Amino acid sequence: MSQKLRKIMVENVITVKPNDTIKKAAELMNLHEISSLIVVDSGKPVGIITERDMLNRVLNKSTITTEAMVAEIMSKPVVTASPNMRAGDAAKLMIQRNIKKLPIVENGRLVGLVSLTDLLRSEGVIQFLNKLSLNGASVRIKKTVDLYFDQEKQKKRKCPLITEQGFHMGCQEHKCMWWAGEDCAVTRLSRQFSLAQMPEVTIEP
Repeated sequence: MSQKLRKIMVENVITVKPNDTIKKAAELMNLHEISSLIVVDSGKPVGIITERDMLNRVLNKSTITTEAMVAEIMSKPVVTASPNMRAGDAAKLMIQRNIKKLPIVENGRLVGLVSLTDLLRSEGVIQFLNKLSLNGASVRIKKTVDLYFDQEKQKKRKCPLITEQGFHMGCQEHKCMWWAGEDCAVTRLSRQFSLAQMPEVTIEP
């Protein structure tokens, strides 16, 4: 069974208010090196503003300037979850709603945030998603999920490369930068290293 979001979520969420300027939102994204901001009003999430919103609703339209309010371009209503929701159920919700960020709300107030990547790295989520179809999911969602989940169940090995969270990615074979010919360069080097570390055995006549 997958973990509750309370154990996974980031509690220090960077936010903006609906009446903040788009310029301020962009500055916060650059400062914290993040791609989205949760828009809150009196502690309650009322929307989300992303880099895509900036591109599609500001840069591509001359009618809105960076001095306009965040409320003019934010996506709403925002999909939220309880901190007691399981990671697998949250991942399913995000895939169905084509979202990559999920604000966590308790007693009407924002208490955390999880990303789809956070959930896919969590224990038990990949196994849970094996039963689901990605039909209807957007291309960007499929690309994210494809890093960890093989819908056709063709990945037969676990990659020896481990993320900081200790998650083993499924083997991507020829799609991976470490794939060399018919073999994985990392696996090959690991095997050679293991053989080199084996003690010599002397067979007495």
